[in-house]
Amino acid sequence: MDLVTEDLNLMFGDCLERMKEIPDGSVDMVLTDPPYNISKSNRFKTMGRSGLDFGNWDKDFNQKSWLLELHRITTKNATIVIFNTFQNITDTQRILEGEGFIYKDFIVMQKSNPMPRNRNRRYVNACEYAIFLVKKKAKWCFNRLSDNYDTNVIKTSVVSGKEKTKHTTQKPINVIKSLVLRHTNETNTILDFTMGSGTTGVAAVNLNRKFIGIELDSNYYGLSCERITEAVIR
Repeated sequence: MDLVTEDLNLMFGDCLERMKEIPDGSVDMVLTDPPYNISKSNRFKTMGRSGLDFGNWDKDFNQKSWLLELHRITTKNATIVIFNTFQNITDTQRILEGEGFIYKDFIVMQKSNPMPRNRNRRYVNACEYAIFLVKKKAKWCFNRLSDNYDTNVIKTSVVSGKEKTKHTTQKPINVIKSLVLRHTNETNTILDFTMGSGTTGVAAVNLNRKFIGIELDSNYYGLSCERITEAVIR
């Protein structure tokens, strides 16, 4: 069952179906970290971490269909920020440009806990990537967080302690908060249609934004609802 309040709409189900229920022009920012389809079954372990099989949710995810809904549901001045693997981002950009969006910037999340890899044979990848797009002729929101200038590199430490959940690819709350602060204002509506552990929703609540989240996995949906409602109480 969905969890709906005045400022929250947490939807359970397939994002390709549930996004059709979102009204036209109602979302000010799409901030999402969809499955990358990079999971592989292996026994590789190094640097104290295991390999790349994150779970079935990261296999065979449709990387295109959801993109075709974004222009309809967003406001004319909306911002789109999408995390994805480097291999998928080019196709994501191309599709969205065909839907009337304009690419603005490439965002890098530099991690202190890089993905495990054979360090004797390859570089260890300490970065994740996102793209920032807007609609044509938009007056998009960009609130500088630095007195000097904001770079496109966001440095972050490992997700740990009370913040850490059972989700295998959880984004740090400080990274998500920095993006919410830059690209939205208070009472704006943020959508994350692959809600996962609910971090985007927690950031939205903490910063007085409205939030729409969609999640297909029942365990992760329950986790998201719990974290977001706890953030509301605080």
